Order: sequence, then C-alpha cells, then structure tokens
Amino acid sequence: MLLLLCSAGGVAAFVAVGNRRTDSSATAKDAGKASSEPSNPPKPMSVAEYQAILTEVDGLLGPAWQKVVGAGNRTATSEAAGALAQATKDSEARLAYLTAPPEAKAGHEHLMRAFTSAGNGFSDLARTVRRGDVCAGSSAVAQVTGSVAANEVREAVKAFGTTFTFGAWLPAPAAQQDRKLANGTYVKKGTLNGSGEFTINNSGAKTDVVVSLVPNGAKVAATTVYVSAGQTFKVKRVRDGSYQVYLASGADWDAGVAGFTRDCDLSKFTEPIDFKTTSRQYTTWEITLKASAGGNAHTDEVDPADYPQ
Repeated sequence: MLLLLCSAGGVAAFVAVGNRRTDSSATAKDAGKASSEPSNPPKPMSVAEYQAILTEVDGLLGPAWQKVVGAGNRTATSEAAGALAQATKDSEARLAYLTAPPEAKAGHEHLMRAFTSAGNGFSDLARTVRRGDVCAGSSAVAQVTGSVAANEVREAVKAFGTTFTFGAWLPAPAAQQDRKLANGTYVKKGTLNGSGEFTINNSGAKTDVVVSLVPNGAKVAATTVYVSAGQTFKVKRVRDGSYQVYLASGADWDAGVAGFTRDCDLSKFTEPIDFKTTSRQYTTWEITLKASAGGNAHTDEVDPADYPQ
C-alpha cells in the first residue's frame, strides 16, 4: 500500500507500507564474500627507480658517518651518534613501504634488518659516550663497524650484487686501538725559560694522563705533557705566574684530535698554583694523581668544550 502525504506546499514524502521480506542473511553473506576478495598488489619498482632510492639513502648516511669519523671529543661524538641514528631512521622510512624489484629482494630484506639492528646499536653508542667509554671518532668507528647493524649492511651490499650500488661509505670492521706516547712527551712544550719546577707523580695510577699548565684566566695551555701510568715526570724551567692545572686521562691517545678516545676523564684542580722566583729561591710543586682520603687538593669536572688546548 502506498500512502501519499500532502500539505499546502505539495507532496512532502512517500512512505511504503507492506509485508515485504528482506533476506538479511543472504545480504550479509554476499557482503562478506565481496570484502574477502584480495586487492591488486602494488607493482614492484623498476631497477632504475630502486637504485635512485638507494642513492638517496647513501646521501643520508654518508655525511652522518663522516661526522662520526671526524668527532674529536665526547660532545662531538655524542652529536655524531645522534646524527647517524636520525639518518638511519630517515633511511628506514624511505625504504619501508616501497616494493623492491625482484633483483633487489634479498638485499632489501638485509637492509631493513640492518635498520632494525641500528636502533639498538646507536643507542648503545650513545650510552657508551655518556659514560665516557667512547670519547672520540676513532673509537666510535671501531664500535659501529663491528656492530650487528654494520654486518647486515655488508650482507645487503653482497646480496645486491653488481646490479645495484650501495654502502661505499661503510668501511671494513676496525679494531680498537691503544696508542700511547712515551712518558714525559711534550704535547705542547711552549716557552720554558723560568726557574720553577712542576713534578707530576702518576706512579700510583693505572691510567695515562696529560697534564696542562694554563695561565690563570687564559683558554690556551702554556705547557702540556704526557705522563704514563705508574710513572713520574718533572717539568723544569716553568715561568713565573699563576696557573690552572688541567688533567685529561684515558686510553688510546689520538694525536690527530689531541685527546684520548676511550675511558676519558677531563678535570682541573679547583685552586690555581703559583710560581714565583726571587734572588734566593724558586717555587717547586708536586702533584700526586691518586685519589686519597688525606689528599689536600680537589678537582672539578670539565666540559669538553671548555677544555683548553
């Protein structure tokens, strides 16, 4: 039955009334069948298109890697580790949702595993830098190139074969080094034409140290000397003046960055020391670099950016 509703303005609506049946079960069945039908899979990229993406990723990772290589202290190493982690994250996002061509399938899978591993690897690097275990680029390079993530990148390069070019920025695994200077080597001799004497007693320590005499208020060391663990050295002919004593200790001395690359610690004596010469006497100082309950000198930690060269 069809009911026509009318008003002064004309026909308002049609309402159908009756006993018509709808087979809801059939409708639901048909809808479920339609939704289960697979959509068309994405078309794989061409070899040229995929190579263009690999080149972009190399462009992200290469410069970030060079920051690690060139890092000269803990601050720079920490920043470099962060830059490499971000470049890896960006690279992973660039590759995550594309469909690699058949020729790149094996390499692509290795590369995605490498990016997954890198998240843990670079977190480990950041932690070791914060602890002072890693302090400069050469030590960071050894840690990264020996990591699981780096090995996955190398496996990806192998799997890509000669069809694709990728990963030239990553060198072979590098071993940690343990470079040293001879006891008493002047890293910076400066002008020694005074009468004062400054003895550095490192005989009770297990770590090599570099000691700098910095004129009070200056940012550049007048004299810097390397003293080996278990050894003592006397700096002679120190010029008169007031000096801050800065200490750098650690392992693996890198002459290129003038610092230790592992287990590093930077500090200075809280109070300056003074050298004064008269016609009858001159000043001598001796510092003993071993923590002692009865010690009469205190040290403060120094930020790498504030450490004088």
